[in-house]
Amino acid sequence: MRRSLSLLAVPALVLALAACAGDDGAAPADTSSPSSSSSSAASDVPQRATGADQEPTPGFPTVELDADGRPTVTIPDSAAPTETQVEVLKKGDGAVVADGDTVTVQYQGVNWTTGEVFDESWSRGAPATFATTQVITGFAQGMVGQTVGSQTVVVIPPADGYGASGQPQAGIGGTDDLVFVIDILAVG
Repeated sequence: MRRSLSLLAVPALVLALAACAGDDGAAPADTSSPSSSSSSAASDVPQRATGADQEPTPGFPTVELDADGRPTVTIPDSAAPTETQVEVLKKGDGAVVADGDTVTVQYQGVNWTTGEVFDESWSRGAPATFATTQVITGFAQGMVGQTVGSQTVVVIPPADGYGASGQPQAGIGGTDDLVFVIDILAVG
Protein backbone atom coordinates (compact mmCIF):
# COMPACT_ATOMS: atom_id res chain seq x y z
CA MET A 1 0.00 0.00 0.00
CA ARG A 2 1.30 3.45 -0.83
CA ARG A 3 1.00 6.46 1.37
CA SER A 4 0.32 9.75 -0.38
CA LEU A 5 2.14 12.68 1.15
CA SER A 6 0.25 15.86 1.74
CA LEU A 7 1.89 19.15 0.95
CA LEU A 8 1.15 20.82 4.24
CA ALA A 9 3.23 23.84 5.10
CA VAL A 10 6.09 22.89 7.38
CA PRO A 11 8.79 24.87 9.13
CA ALA A 12 11.68 25.62 6.81
CA LEU A 13 14.81 23.73 7.67
CA VAL A 14 17.03 25.09 4.96
CA LEU A 15 19.54 26.24 7.57
CA ALA A 16 19.97 22.68 8.76
CA LEU A 17 20.21 21.41 5.19
CA ALA A 18 22.79 24.04 4.23
CA ALA A 19 24.78 23.63 7.42
CA CYS A 20 25.35 19.90 7.13
CA ALA A 21 28.84 18.80 6.16
CA GLY A 22 29.59 16.05 3.70
CA ASP A 23 31.40 12.82 4.45
CA ASP A 24 34.72 14.70 4.34
CA GLY A 25 33.65 16.55 7.51
CA ALA A 26 34.20 19.97 5.96
CA ALA A 27 31.75 22.49 7.27
CA PRO A 28 30.40 24.99 4.77
CA ALA A 29 31.87 28.47 4.87
CA ASP A 30 28.42 30.06 4.94
CA THR A 31 25.85 28.42 7.22
CA SER A 32 23.09 30.88 6.39
CA SER A 33 20.06 29.50 4.64
CA PRO A 34 20.14 29.26 0.86
CA SER A 35 18.94 32.49 -0.63
CA SER A 36 16.32 33.37 -3.14
CA SER A 37 18.05 35.46 -5.73
CA SER A 38 16.45 38.80 -6.43
CA SER A 39 18.65 40.03 -9.29
CA SER A 40 17.22 40.68 -12.73
CA ALA A 41 19.16 37.65 -14.04
CA ALA A 42 17.26 35.48 -11.56
CA SER A 43 14.00 36.46 -13.24
CA ASP A 44 15.23 34.54 -16.30
CA VAL A 45 15.57 31.34 -14.26
CA PRO A 46 12.62 28.98 -14.71
CA GLN A 47 10.63 28.08 -11.60
CA ARG A 48 10.54 24.34 -12.38
CA ALA A 49 12.48 21.69 -14.30
CA THR A 50 11.94 21.94 -18.06
CA GLY A 51 13.63 18.75 -19.29
CA ALA A 52 12.20 15.82 -21.18
CA ASP A 53 10.22 13.26 -19.17
CA GLN A 54 12.06 10.00 -18.47
CA GLU A 55 10.72 6.53 -17.68
CA PRO A 56 10.25 6.01 -13.93
CA THR A 57 12.46 3.52 -12.10
CA PRO A 58 10.59 0.62 -10.46
CA GLY A 59 10.74 0.70 -6.65
CA PHE A 60 11.39 4.44 -6.42
CA PRO A 61 8.96 6.88 -4.84
CA THR A 62 6.51 8.22 -7.41
CA VAL A 63 6.15 11.92 -8.05
CA GLU A 64 3.07 13.77 -9.29
CA LEU A 65 3.40 17.46 -10.15
CA ASP A 66 0.77 20.12 -9.70
CA ALA A 67 0.20 22.86 -12.30
CA ASP A 68 3.10 24.92 -10.89
CA GLY A 69 5.49 21.96 -10.73
CA ARG A 70 5.27 21.39 -6.98
CA PRO A 71 5.68 17.66 -6.27
CA THR A 72 3.56 15.24 -4.34
CA VAL A 73 5.61 12.17 -3.41
CA THR A 74 4.23 8.69 -2.82
CA ILE A 75 6.56 6.39 -0.88
CA PRO A 76 6.49 2.73 -1.95
CA ASP A 77 5.42 0.16 0.63
CA SER A 78 8.89 -1.37 0.80
CA ALA A 79 12.20 -0.79 2.50
CA ALA A 80 14.33 2.09 1.27
CA PRO A 81 17.56 1.29 -0.58
CA THR A 82 20.62 0.91 1.68
CA GLU A 83 22.76 3.15 -0.54
CA THR A 84 22.00 6.55 -2.05
CA GLN A 85 20.06 6.13 -5.31
CA VAL A 86 19.31 8.80 -7.91
CA GLU A 87 16.51 8.67 -10.48
CA VAL A 88 16.17 11.21 -13.30
CA LEU A 89 12.52 12.15 -13.87
CA LYS A 90 13.22 14.93 -16.37
CA LYS A 91 16.43 15.19 -18.39
CA GLY A 92 17.54 18.76 -19.04
CA ASP A 93 19.87 19.91 -21.79
CA GLY A 94 21.70 22.67 -19.93
CA ALA A 95 25.11 22.87 -18.27
CA VAL A 96 26.35 19.93 -16.19
CA VAL A 97 26.50 20.54 -12.42
CA ALA A 98 30.02 20.01 -11.07
CA ASP A 99 31.05 19.43 -7.46
CA GLY A 100 31.41 22.82 -5.79
CA ASP A 101 29.12 24.67 -8.23
CA THR A 102 26.54 27.13 -6.99
CA VAL A 103 23.11 25.94 -8.09
CA THR A 104 19.60 27.32 -8.09
CA VAL A 105 17.00 24.64 -7.39
CA GLN A 106 13.47 23.95 -6.29
CA TYR A 107 13.36 21.02 -3.88
CA GLN A 108 11.20 19.06 -1.49
CA GLY A 109 12.47 16.77 1.28
CA VAL A 110 10.31 13.89 2.54
CA ASN A 111 11.04 11.51 5.41
CA TRP A 112 10.69 7.97 3.95
CA THR A 113 9.82 6.58 7.39
CA THR A 114 7.07 9.04 8.34
CA GLY A 115 5.99 10.23 4.91
CA GLU A 116 6.16 13.85 6.11
CA VAL A 117 7.52 16.77 4.11
CA PHE A 118 10.23 18.25 6.34
CA ASP A 119 11.62 21.00 4.10
CA GLU A 120 10.96 22.53 0.70
CA SER A 121 11.64 25.63 -1.35
CA TRP A 122 8.20 25.42 -2.96
CA SER A 123 6.42 26.64 0.18
CA ARG A 124 8.64 29.74 0.27
CA GLY A 125 7.56 30.71 -3.25
CA ALA A 126 11.05 30.93 -4.74
CA PRO A 127 13.94 28.65 -5.67
CA ALA A 128 16.94 28.32 -3.35
CA THR A 129 20.56 29.03 -4.30
CA PHE A 130 23.56 27.38 -2.62
CA ALA A 131 26.79 25.51 -3.36
CA THR A 132 26.75 21.74 -3.76
CA THR A 133 29.25 21.62 -0.89
CA GLN A 134 26.77 23.26 1.51
CA VAL A 135 24.31 20.38 1.65
CA ILE A 136 24.24 16.81 2.93
CA THR A 137 26.18 14.32 0.81
CA GLY A 138 23.12 12.56 -0.62
CA PHE A 139 21.49 15.83 -1.68
CA ALA A 140 24.69 16.79 -3.54
CA GLN A 141 24.71 13.38 -5.24
CA GLY A 142 21.26 14.20 -6.62
CA MET A 143 22.69 17.27 -8.41
CA VAL A 144 26.35 16.69 -9.31
CA GLY A 145 26.69 15.24 -12.80
CA GLN A 146 23.13 16.20 -13.75
CA THR A 147 22.17 18.87 -16.27
CA VAL A 148 20.32 22.14 -15.79
CA GLY A 149 16.64 21.60 -16.57
CA SER A 150 16.65 18.14 -14.96
CA GLN A 151 14.47 16.89 -12.13
CA THR A 152 15.87 14.14 -9.94
CA VAL A 153 14.60 12.04 -7.07
CA VAL A 154 17.28 10.99 -4.63
CA VAL A 155 16.76 8.41 -1.88
CA ILE A 156 19.26 8.93 0.93
CA PRO A 157 20.12 6.56 3.79
CA PRO A 158 21.21 8.10 7.13
CA ALA A 159 24.94 7.72 6.32
CA ASP A 160 24.60 10.19 3.40
CA GLY A 161 21.97 12.28 5.19
CA TYR A 162 22.04 13.53 8.76
CA GLY A 163 23.83 10.50 10.25
CA ALA A 164 23.06 8.66 13.46
CA SER A 165 22.09 11.87 15.27
CA GLY A 166 19.39 12.71 12.72
CA GLN A 167 17.89 16.19 12.66
CA PRO A 168 15.43 16.13 15.58
CA GLN A 169 14.04 19.64 15.00
CA ALA A 170 12.92 18.43 11.54
CA GLY A 171 11.46 15.19 12.86
CA ILE A 172 14.30 13.16 11.31
CA GLY A 173 15.59 10.29 13.43
CA GLY A 174 19.03 8.73 13.12
CA THR A 175 17.64 5.74 11.22
CA ASP A 176 15.33 7.68 8.87
CA ASP A 177 15.84 7.50 5.12
CA LEU A 178 15.13 10.66 3.14
CA VAL A 179 13.71 11.44 -0.29
CA PHE A 180 14.41 14.68 -2.16
CA VAL A 181 12.82 15.82 -5.39
CA ILE A 182 15.22 18.35 -6.93
CA ASP A 183 14.53 20.62 -9.92
CA ILE A 184 17.90 21.91 -11.18
CA LEU A 185 17.19 25.38 -12.56
CA ALA A 186 20.58 27.09 -12.98
CA VAL A 187 24.28 26.72 -12.27
CA GLY A 188 26.93 29.38 -11.85
